[in-house]
Amino acid sequence: MIAILKNRRSPFYLATTFLILLLFALFASTLAFIFTGVLILILLIHPLLLNWIGKLYGQEDIADEVHFAKTKDGWNLALHRHIPPQPNPQLAPVLVVHGIGTNKFVVDLDRRHSLPYYLKLRGYDVFAVSLRGCGRSYHESPTRYEDFTFDDIVKYDVPAMIEKVKTISGSDRVSYVGHSMGAMILYSHFCMSESKKDTEDIAAFVSLGGPGNLNHIGITLIGLLSRFPRARKMLDLKFGASILAPLAGELYTPIDEILYNPKVTSSKTVKKIMKNAVENVSDGVTEQFMRWIETKSMYSLNGLYDYIRLQKKISVPSLFIAGEKDVIATPEAVRAVYENASSRKKEFRIVSKANGSSDDYGHACLVMGDRAEDDVFQYVESFLKKHGLRFQPGFAAKIKEGILSTVSKFLKINLRKGVS
Repeated sequence: MIAILKNRRSPFYLATTFLILLLFALFASTLAFIFTGVLILILLIHPLLLNWIGKLYGQEDIADEVHFAKTKDGWNLALHRHIPPQPNPQLAPVLVVHGIGTNKFVVDLDRRHSLPYYLKLRGYDVFAVSLRGCGRSYHESPTRYEDFTFDDIVKYDVPAMIEKVKTISGSDRVSYVGHSMGAMILYSHFCMSESKKDTEDIAAFVSLGGPGNLNHIGITLIGLLSRFPRARKMLDLKFGASILAPLAGELYTPIDEILYNPKVTSSKTVKKIMKNAVENVSDGVTEQFMRWIETKSMYSLNGLYDYIRLQKKISVPSLFIAGEKDVIATPEAVRAVYENASSRKKEFRIVSKANGSSDDYGHACLVMGDRAEDDVFQYVESFLKKHGLRFQPGFAAKIKEGILSTVSKFLKINLRKGVS
C-alpha cells in the first residue's frame, strides 16, 4: 500500500480528482435526464414534429410516371419511370435498384442527386424501383405480408421488374444498375439462373458498392446487431430516421462514418435521405444477413445456392465500382465479385482522391454524393453507352470487336517489351 502511495501526488490532488470525477458524474447524469426529457417530449409531439420535418426536408418524386410490376407472390413493385426528352433508340432501358433499408429515393432523390435523372437527360429510358416492403410498393393482402427473405427478393422481385420494364419499353434487353443489396440481388439472380434467357435479358450490369461477401462486416455496427436480436427487432428505422432528420449530418458519429463521408455528402442531403429514403428491414432479410455475417458464407436458405461460389455465372458486361472509404462494401469485397465473374467485358473502379475523384467515397456517397455526377455517374453512363445496347451486336460486329481487342492486346504486349 505504501509503495502505491509513493507513486501518487499529494492528498490535495487526490481530493481534487475525486471532486472532478463527482462533478463529471453529476454532469453526465444531468445530460442523461435532459436527453430523456427531450425524447419524451418528441414522443408526445411527434405528429406535429413529423409534419414540420416533412415541410423542411420532404421531397417530391421527380419521375415522370409510376408503374407497378406484379410478382408471383402478390407484391406490386413501384417502378418510377424517367422518360428521356430525346430518347436514343439504340440504348436499352435502365433499371436502377436501391439497397437494404432504403427505397428508390436513395438513388433518385432530386435533380442533383439522381442517377436516373442524369441518365434520362442523356437519352436513356430509366426506371427507379422500390423493392418489396419499400416506398410505394405494396402487397395485395390486407394484412400486408412483410416477413420475407433475401431469397424471395431474388426469386420474385428481380424477374418481375425486368419483365415489366421490357414490356413498357418494348425492348428485349434491360441494363441493370444496383446499389449495395440492389447489386447483390442480381449477383444472386444469376446464381439461381438455370436458363440462358436470364442472362440474355441483361444488356449490361453496373454494381455500385455491391459486396461479394460479408466477411468484413463483423467489425461494424451491423455486425454488432447480430449479437442483439431482440434489440434490432424493436427498432423502427423509418420512424427513427424521420425524427432524427433535423440532426442528421450535424454531429458526425460512428454510425455516420459507416454510411458516408461528410466531405463528399452534405448534411442537407443526409437530412433529405433520412426523411425520405429510409425503410424498415424485414425480419427474414435481417436474419439471413446476420447468418451470413456470423458464418462468413452466403447460402440460400434451402442450401442449394452458394451466392459466393456461383458468382462465376455472372457473364454479362459488368462494371464494378467501389468507394475507397466504404466499410460496408469494401473495395476488396467488391473486387472479389469482379474476380469471380466470368464476364469477358468487365471493369473495376475505386472512387478515391488518388484516382482523380473529388474525395474518397463512402457507401452511400456512390449514389448521393454532391459531386457523384462527375465522380461516379459519368463512368456509369460511359459503360452503358458502350455495352447497354437495346439489341445484341450482330455477328460481323462481334468479329470486328474481337479483332480490335486482339490487336489492342498485341500492341500493349509489344509496347511493354519495347519499354523493358
